[in-house]
Amino acid sequence: MEKLVSILTPCYNGEKLIWRLLDSILAQTYPRIEMFIIDDGSMDRSAEVIQSYIPRFESRGYSLTYIYQKNSGQSVAINNGLKLITGDYFVWPDSDDWYAVSDAIQQMVGVLEASDDSVSMVRCEYCILDENTLEKLGTYEVNEQTKGKTDLFTDCLFEQNGYWFAPGGYMAKAKKIEETIPGKEIYTDQNAGQNWQLMLPLLYGNKCLTIENFLYNYLVRTDSHSRGQYSSLEQLLLKYNTHENTILATIDKIENMPVTERRRYQRVIRLKYAKLRFETGVHFRDAKTIKENANIGVLKIFLIQTLKKKLPLIRKKIFAQSQVKR
Repeated sequence: MEKLVSILTPCYNGEKLIWRLLDSILAQTYPRIEMFIIDDGSMDRSAEVIQSYIPRFESRGYSLTYIYQKNSGQSVAINNGLKLITGDYFVWPDSDDWYAVSDAIQQMVGVLEASDDSVSMVRCEYCILDENTLEKLGTYEVNEQTKGKTDLFTDCLFEQNGYWFAPGGYMAKAKKIEETIPGKEIYTDQNAGQNWQLMLPLLYGNKCLTIENFLYNYLVRTDSHSRGQYSSLEQLLLKYNTHENTILATIDKIENMPVTERRRYQRVIRLKYAKLRFETGVHFRDAKTIKENANIGVLKIFLIQTLKKKLPLIRKKIFAQSQVKR
């Protein structure tokens, strides 16, 4: 018998979009799927739309379970849902994205089935689509730095080398979740997402393989619950504070990470977000934010980066002055 794939999706006001994800799952060639949708306090017809798919899932030989929770955020929805999954493999797509091909899950399962115990996850490449026209805006795919790379922990931690976070194109081994996330309990916060809390423990000391095919569609939205727009000082500071707290708390719970390594990563993360808050304060000319984040490390980095940006202009000015003197 084929192994069971568990799908866990948080949903907030997704009545107009979640049908694409549900239809794409019903179209999958893989025979054994259970799906849980955690409704995070939706105020639209999400419940009606989702529940209308339950008979269709049953006819397909799949199961679909709808669960409502008071609006608490995606991380809480995932944390609650993790206790429910019973599969051998686990995916957690967003409600507004969907699988681009009918054998996406089959391909990811195949890669994990053929892997050894050093592998915790597999991922695929994504097409980035406009929410209104479904026009292709770009892609998430491997580049020169990441082709063939399987150790993605620092890329995820520091958001570098084109690491992509949209979760639906990642599939994890359920036993690795049990090994790396004690009690299946992740850090939760009303404003936090869920990806660092799952990906960092799964990536630390484990490999992530990449299928170099576009198996997943990622929708770019202007009003997304999980991809909000950050334009004001307060919104940006909230974003940076939430990201910092999420990462620090998640690193702190990685049990097999040596203390010295943990402290080193945490120092770098604190410095990174202090620098981001400092730069935000400078942009908005907010003295309080600048003062709160102006430590020596931040000032050194800011000064070096500023000089690098202005050095070509300084050189041009010096050259122009030297020409005049001649």
